[in-house]
Amino acid sequence: MRRRENLLEWVWNTVQRGERRIIRVMVLASVLLILMQLSVARDPLQFYMAVASKVEAPPLELPSLANSSLVESVKTWQVTLKATPAAPVRVLQNGKLIATLAKGEQQIMIQSGQIQLDGTGLTQTIRVQIIKKDAQLLEPRQNQLVLLQGNIQNITVRP
Repeated sequence: MRRRENLLEWVWNTVQRGERRIIRVMVLASVLLILMQLSVARDPLQFYMAVASKVEAPPLELPSLANSSLVESVKTWQVTLKATPAAPVRVLQNGKLIATLAKGEQQIMIQSGQIQLDGTGLTQTIRVQIIKKDAQLLEPRQNQLVLLQGNIQNITVRP
């Protein structure tokens, strides 16, 4: 009887050791698989350097300067805006700040497209009026009035 218990104990221990080895092999294989997949992806330093080089020196695609439509697209016009009462209304075009109306009246140079009058953060109602504009512009209209009540308003600019 004692011999049978020893035999069963030996078999049981052998099975447990085998299971432990199989689990270790599976964990090692999983780690190796993850490492191999990460090595297929770019090295983080190489990825950063590639992105940085594109940001610092983007590829330039310059169309022919003889193209007259390109010259017309960058034409600027002079417009005078007046804020009543004078307030720090920001004037933006293409995401860039081109003026603030803190002094009340401001002459600005604008391009075709849209300009944004940003009155966010202002508690009072501000009236912005187009006092002067280039004669070639169809929009905005002369004496056009825009009300800002702590919001952003768009004005279309087109020749």
